[in-house]
Amino acid sequence: MKGYTLVEMLIVILLIGIMSAVAIPRYQRRIELQELKAEKEFTYQIWKELELYAEEQLELTETESWPTHPLSVLDRTRGVIVTLDLGIPDEDNEWQFDGTHLYHRRKNNEIWYFTYFHTTFYLSELPIKL
Repeated sequence: MKGYTLVEMLIVILLIGIMSAVAIPRYQRRIELQELKAEKEFTYQIWKELELYAEEQLELTETESWPTHPLSVLDRTRGVIVTLDLGIPDEDNEWQFDGTHLYHRRKNNEIWYFTYFHTTFYLSELPIKL
């Protein structure tokens, strides 16, 4: 009769446990970095649309300005939920604005925000965790 001894089985289980302990935090960190990358890309898209809006306002009114609600410049979006009501998002991958902060709810239910001031043409580049 051939088979594995108890010691061999325990060593295999121990090795799997050690590899899991190393791999899981690295995987979670990779997911966080992908979320951050997607948020930055989305805010860059908003920035571009805000700049186009400012150019149009300059042509129409001879005064450059940004809208009070940054999400109002977006047309259709793919893969994200954009809510134009003021407040904080309550769905995964939702974006919402409250008057000074542009909030994003990540898939792990964390809420991060970017600061926005239409009077000074400012949209922060990095999010802050709520």
